Amino acid sequence: MTFALIPNEAPSDSLRRIVLDQIDGAILQLAREDNLNDGIHEARKRFKRVRAVLRLSRGALTAPTYRAENEFFRDQGRILSPVRDSAVEIETIDMLRRRYGQQLNDASFWRLRRSLVEKHGAVLKAVAGDEQLLPTVIERLREARHRAEDLQFRNSEFSLIASGLRRTYRRGLKEKCSAYSHPTTENFHYWRKRVKYLWHQFQILKPLWPAMMKVLAEDCDRLADRLGEEHDLAVLQEAPLVQEMGKTDKRNADLLFAITARERSRLRQAAAPLAERIYVESANQFIGRMEGYWQAYRPHSLCDSTQKARPAST
Repeated sequence: MTFALIPNEAPSDSLRRIVLDQIDGAILQLAREDNLNDGIHEARKRFKRVRAVLRLSRGALTAPTYRAENEFFRDQGRILSPVRDSAVEIETIDMLRRRYGQQLNDASFWRLRRSLVEKHGAVLKAVAGDEQLLPTVIERLREARHRAEDLQFRNSEFSLIASGLRRTYRRGLKEKCSAYSHPTTENFHYWRKRVKYLWHQFQILKPLWPAMMKVLAEDCDRLADRLGEEHDLAVLQEAPLVQEMGKTDKRNADLLFAITARERSRLRQAAAPLAERIYVESANQFIGRMEGYWQAYRPHSLCDSTQKARPAST
């Protein structure tokens, strides 16, 4: 099913369906036998989509429900993160070699890559060889699916998503300012996570105005990619094998660090124009605009809310 609202479906039913679809997809991915690495990567992406839904509907969920389910999917992703983290280190060194092949052509870089591949293989083998790890995660996901079937939302129509969407946008705007005023790895990483949540939420809300929401989602996707590359480079810099290289081959390690720093700076600068397009207004202005889209998408919702508020005739 589509990762979006469906016009002839109640919005709360759409959100519940999306969560169930993502859980089902994660279970299938973790049960794959052809490519466990890709399966884990795809499952973790589905966990993030579920968390985007929870954040979108946060104002319509009880605080204990939101907190418990958000922490549950966060924790399942963390269990699987070593596999993805080790794979990203390989992908990042390969990206650098494509862009800076002439400079990164020393045999030491091939040895570094070979060591990263061996490390990733060992991590993947440990996960595959653990007879309890993946079956336990899958069983927990099945239990989460039962909970999702009974997920209750206190609000309907635009009030279902209004406070959650405002919060996602407001935090992203705040963390963008923090990232550029205090450009630390942590600040850019926190901002990246908010951008990805907003991207998924735009995908969910695409039917409100398909052409406009598609542009917003694509801008968020591109921004998240640039911030993601920047974070991957930071992770590579801190990787134990790269740190060890600094002790045994300082010249090439310094070259790698210099190139990595240059790329991170470039990506941060490249992110700025996209960020200005996405975070062009205040959170209240943004949510007012989204409410206007919603009323055009579901005009009867405004009539319904007016009728509910109208006093009974005497």
